[in-house]
Amino acid sequence: MSLPPHIRALLIPLFVFAAACTPDDNQERGDVSVTTSILPMSGPADERWYSESPEGNLIVYGQSEGDQGILMAMEKRGSEWGSAVPLPFSGAWDDRAPRYYPALNVLLFSSNRPLPGENEAGDFNLWVVAHDGEAWMDPEPFMISVTEADESNGAVSGSGTVYFASNRDGGEGQEDIYRARLGSMGYEVEAIGAPVSTSLPETDVWVDPGERYLIISRTDETSGLGGSDLWIVFAEGTGWSAPILLGPEVNSAGDEYGAWVSRDGATLYFTTHRAGQTDIARIALADLPIEGPEGWISTSIE
Repeated sequence: MSLPPHIRALLIPLFVFAAACTPDDNQERGDVSVTTSILPMSGPADERWYSESPEGNLIVYGQSEGDQGILMAMEKRGSEWGSAVPLPFSGAWDDRAPRYYPALNVLLFSSNRPLPGENEAGDFNLWVVAHDGEAWMDPEPFMISVTEADESNGAVSGSGTVYFASNRDGGEGQEDIYRARLGSMGYEVEAIGAPVSTSLPETDVWVDPGERYLIISRTDETSGLGGSDLWIVFAEGTGWSAPILLGPEVNSAGDEYGAWVSRDGATLYFTTHRAGQTDIARIALADLPIEGPEGWISTSIE
């Protein structure tokens, strides 16, 4: 299957952002580790699934209002960050898990919005939306994800391989991690089996642009800390290592998910429920007691 026309159009010059910068830490909340700083947009509302544009001056994240998710954005103009505003295509349906392509002004996100030709909300599918240099274009469904099952909470590698969670047939049970690789005949979808996927729910995945590792969210694992926890798995040959729990520096008795790693490979952003509400936090990967392959805490974006 070919890429949607608006993704092919990304071969033309896109919107040029200002100098890259990340908001400064300005607070810590609850029992969050001293090395885990809550981001400035984390306030009374529930915020989740942080991602930055390739140039670093646009932050996109999810915010919930009741059972409905809205995609929000904060833009940096000069040295100041503006107020968070809904993205123009979001607000009517349940939109979640926005994540930028590694080097394009394109978002992959999850939504129950109607498919083309339909009028009612359906199950969750993956959608893609691009900025054409002046405005956001209309989202289009990533058609490999259009099945009778849910496909959601995905991320894209530098080669264009899409990793996502789904409860479709062919997995280990409940929700599992899948990937869609672009081949000569279009995208080919395959389940990523054990040890990445298990009979427990694996509901969210972020992929390193170089596909050196994945960070997944797994629920109700007895060796975890409670609820959904974040785990890392490293590439080993044609497969993957056993998942490694990211530990109490990241995980808590509440739910953690929504991983996203900065483009220099050094900082992990994630969603946490540890303070009695849903917030976005960050921590330096070097502060975690994880032994990975040499150089894994570095950029893999050329």
